[in-house]
Amino acid sequence: MIAIVAAVPDETWMLRRRLFPCEVKRCGHRDLYCGSMFGHKVIVLHTGVGKINAASAVTALLEHCEPASVIVTGCCGAYPGQGLARGDLVLASEEICADEGVLTPDGFQDFQTLGFSLLRSKGIGMRNRFSVDTKLQEIARSHLDRFARESGFELGIGPLVTVSTCSGTLQSGQAMQKRTGGLAENMEGAAVAQVCGQYNVPFLEIRGVSNMVEDRNLANWDLDGAAERAQQALMTLLRGWFSPGMLA
Repeated sequence: MIAIVAAVPDETWMLRRRLFPCEVKRCGHRDLYCGSMFGHKVIVLHTGVGKINAASAVTALLEHCEPASVIVTGCCGAYPGQGLARGDLVLASEEICADEGVLTPDGFQDFQTLGFSLLRSKGIGMRNRFSVDTKLQEIARSHLDRFARESGFELGIGPLVTVSTCSGTLQSGQAMQKRTGGLAENMEGAAVAQVCGQYNVPFLEIRGVSNMVEDRNLANWDLDGAAERAQQALMTLLRGWFSPGMLA
């Protein structure tokens, strides 16, 4: 079984239309959409926006179900200078909790610097960074590279940054990118990655770029287009992906 997680229903409407038959169950206080897609058993969950919503929703999901993998999808804002534009696609190599740390007179210090762990998994302390499952990432890349070439957009592969306060200015975005090395930012991914690490469930993340991180101007955003791009990519992946041991 594959669990697909997004913040809001606008980020999954294409996926839910493909589920057949689609049965709606309850998972905690949220709806869980269950069905089949391209030969895979799939469940879709909307967490709500932000890290707290994401962590609580995915915890309930993993207590309620036992998916073989969790895939996060939705939108993100791309940092300038990373070779991405609105309408492109990002495949995460890792997720970064960007806000966890201490602001000191000498600047921000993250948990890596402070020596604290957000999570210990398999004897390894995870601080601000959570790796995507390498096998899932390799399989996803093999399918999405071709999808990107044929569709005429860029596929960025690298770190995604999870924030509680989005970077609404060019200056703040540049500072965050310099500090983290990330390609783009979102508000849920690292929380999902941390919970998946706790439950030892493989994690993958595919997002569409809805906007550039710049001085905030909603006229330059395309949330619908980015959500559609991410869902098209995910359906392309599921259509060509036959790995029962990882996804069943």
